[in-house]
Amino acid sequence: MSRLFQVATRCARLRRACDRHGQLAVVRLAVAVGILVGFSGALTLPIAAPRAAAGEPGATAFVQIRIDQVTPQIVTTTSEPVVSVSGTVTNIGDRPVRDVMVRLEHAPAVNTSAGLRTNLDGSTDQYEAVADFLTVSSELQRGQKAAFTLSAPVRSLTKPSLAVAKPGVYPLLVNANGTPDYGAPARLDNARFLLPVVGVPPDPLDTSSDALSAVVAPDTSKPVPITMLWPLADRPRLAPGVPGGTMPVRLTDDELATSLATGGRLDILLAAAEFATSRDVDPDGAVSRSLCLAVDPDLLVTVNAMTGGYVVDDGADEQPGAPTHPGTGQAGAASWLNRLRALAHRMCVAPLPYAEADLDAVQRVGDSGLSASATSAAGDVVDQILGVTAVRGATLIPDGSLTARTVALLSANANSVVIAAADPSADDTAAAAPVAADTAPRRASPQLVFAPFDPAVGAAFAATGSDPVAPTYLNAALAVRLQHDSETARRQDALASMLWRTLRPGVTPRAEVLLPPTSWKLRSDDAGAILTTLATAIRSGLAVPRPLPALIVGASATPPAAATPLVTSVEEGQRGRFDNSVVATIANEVGRLWGLTAALTSDARTGLTGVGYTAPLREDMLRAVSQAQRPDTRNGLAGRRLEIVGAAIDDLFGAVTIVHPTGPYTLATEHSPLPLALHNGLAVPIRVRLHVEAPPGVRVTDLGEMELPPGYLPLRVPIEVNFTQRVAIDATLRTPGDVPLGEPVRLSVHSNAYGKVLFAITLSAAAVLVALAGRRLWHRFRGQPDPADLDRPDAADTPFADEDRRVGQENRV
Repeated sequence: MSRLFQVATRCARLRRACDRHGQLAVVRLAVAVGILVGFSGALTLPIAAPRAAAGEPGATAFVQIRIDQVTPQIVTTTSEPVVSVSGTVTNIGDRPVRDVMVRLEHAPAVNTSAGLRTNLDGSTDQYEAVADFLTVSSELQRGQKAAFTLSAPVRSLTKPSLAVAKPGVYPLLVNANGTPDYGAPARLDNARFLLPVVGVPPDPLDTSSDALSAVVAPDTSKPVPITMLWPLADRPRLAPGVPGGTMPVRLTDDELATSLATGGRLDILLAAAEFATSRDVDPDGAVSRSLCLAVDPDLLVTVNAMTGGYVVDDGADEQPGAPTHPGTGQAGAASWLNRLRALAHRMCVAPLPYAEADLDAVQRVGDSGLSASATSAAGDVVDQILGVTAVRGATLIPDGSLTARTVALLSANANSVVIAAADPSADDTAAAAPVAADTAPRRASPQLVFAPFDPAVGAAFAATGSDPVAPTYLNAALAVRLQHDSETARRQDALASMLWRTLRPGVTPRAEVLLPPTSWKLRSDDAGAILTTLATAIRSGLAVPRPLPALIVGASATPPAAATPLVTSVEEGQRGRFDNSVVATIANEVGRLWGLTAALTSDARTGLTGVGYTAPLREDMLRAVSQAQRPDTRNGLAGRRLEIVGAAIDDLFGAVTIVHPTGPYTLATEHSPLPLALHNGLAVPIRVRLHVEAPPGVRVTDLGEMELPPGYLPLRVPIEVNFTQRVAIDATLRTPGDVPLGEPVRLSVHSNAYGKVLFAITLSAAAVLVALAGRRLWHRFRGQPDPADLDRPDAADTPFADEDRRVGQENRV
């Protein structure tokens, strides 16, 4: 009914105005119509739009303010002494807004690293107005925009200014006020950003001779040793369930071709690093020494495979054998990879965990081989593809927290240093003195040193670009509305966060590690500004390069007596945690796969090894727990990938089998061999043993361990059957480790053997023959006729005797 009251009030005002002009009849009709319309609206709108609360933005958004440009991005002693902020105010509500005004406000310098985030959201009590409101529009209709530009001196004694007296990081706010239709004047929105002041320029209105001496330079007496990791990574793209040696390779989509092409995400990241470390821009190599490429081995494997041609799944079905189409990024992949190889030969390269796998989840799987593939073996992949020697000894965790399980995994795999986010709860935002997250190296175990980076700085990096994200390691108290702020504002926050520690001489420890997230989507301006800021910190004397190998050596020297860091645990249900069902599935499948791999050998024709043949399937399991995927989609994607991988492993086991006979076998004798045919559908040979289960009376000779090459192999299995009847014989193939292969086969065998009876008859007949032959020989040796010949007629008395004698005489003549 509040809408009805508002309509009636407006109509009453109209009536009084019309009474003064003698149009009472017309107004009465208008009032009646207005009341009816309002009553109808009250019935059809059960919830009326709330009024904006005075002083602060209400729950209903009426306008949105966006910052489009900040000049200068970094204030120095030689930059313009006036800061200009340009932007737009857009009516995003459901009604017009009148008297839209904006003004610039400022707050004291950030005193804690947590303040780099907390000043960007929540209370505005710390902000003070720089000048009066500036009206940008008398009325904004729905969807309309109005541009504005606000300017203020960095400091001034004669006019309103930002009142910046010394270098530091200063929060600025653009406040938007207005009056929504049917509402009262209120603060409708605000946009905030951080302004880094490396040096304070002179007052622009001070024309005295000592104006130049009035600049405030930064304190460079304690430069910060700085190490920055520049990530080159992407979410997994290789289609799951495809063993090694399969050509062409298959990708789930062709987005990587766009990313590698000119203007794509990975092209921008690589181009920015190339430019920042070139001889013209970095003649003394200072930036090159402080910068190190953090490369995902899975990305290198994928791009390297793309250079030989590839296909892409037509749809969402990622099953092997699904329809595909040729990929379009072969040339772009080859060009990008060659550029990366050239850059890697002149600067530091370090491997990320394979496929950015969640090491906590990998440790929960409990497979040492999978753990080694994710960590210590990752550098070998980088070496092989890029042709360089990657930095060893440091494990980089850009997107997750260091947990007790991760420490156990790394300690067992000879990793000496781990770089991950510091515990954000160590930052006391209420402290009066400058406080930062504790980034001092300390021992996490006797074998492992923890070298933390500031989570507030990492979160500022994660918020840059076109797709801002909040890292899972970030404390909820430091979260801000990422989508509310413009890309320009978020970039300002990142630049200021990079410089905060260098501009606070009292903050300890002085050393800093800058590790952005692996999936950030920077524009060219963002990437250039970030690396330019790194160069500014070094050139101005605020920081000194600290190469990653030097960081590893220094951290490894941390004494065992140092304080043990707070090691968190990822509890069930926590954001970004992989479910126990995912971990259990991986543990089961990787165990089966290792059992098969142990029986595989190398193919002399192709050079493909058994380990190389099954490696993509193990890598699929690491891709399943990749932290490159968004936290809210990780478990669903992991389950889908593991389902496909499990089916592929089943196919591998089923590809090695005994060919099922088309009919029963008939053995001619009890010793006739049993003919069989074995089939190996794998791309590499496999060692197998034939297991035959026969009934009593059937003895089968064990053929021992055999190497079964790809294709078909006929066999003749020695068998002995001691009876004549049809029998069923079960045959199976197993690996030497007793892992069953294929399906068991039941053979129907019919034997013509007579068993023991035939054996006895044969022996008896043989004995009779031997006795008769012996008797005949005995009589012959003694010159006696054999009694068996006495009943036979004499040869001379036969009818043909005369004829035989005649033929004999003729033959003699």
